Amino acid sequence: MSLMQEIETNSMETRQLHSSQKEAIKKIAEFSGESNEIDIDEWLYDLNNLFSLMKSKDETRILETMGKLAGPALRWYQENLRSFINWNDAEKALHDRFKEFTSDSQLLQEFVHI
Repeated sequence: MSLMQEIETNSMETRQLHSSQKEAIKKIAEFSGESNEIDIDEWLYDLNNLFSLMKSKDETRILETMGKLAGPALRWYQENLRSFINWNDAEKALHDRFKEFTSDSQLLQEFVHI
């Protein structure tokens, strides 16, 4: 295989990888912090698994997360974005801000179903 063919093959594989990563990100549910929401721990777990598979850098993780937020969670994230030095800071801040709220919501839903 010539060098040009090798470069073209690598380029095509890279494009396919990016395309499949974008599709995987689309499958992650949006998180808004509303009371009927998925638990923040579950959401962060799914997001972290995807980021690990993609070997994403902190900056990418922080920005991609913003694309998966909506409503009050998005507004809060945008207001606090500059305070996130790395992904661990952003993840901890999201968890601390929304954990109690989503946990209380789940408890209420479980109580209603009893």
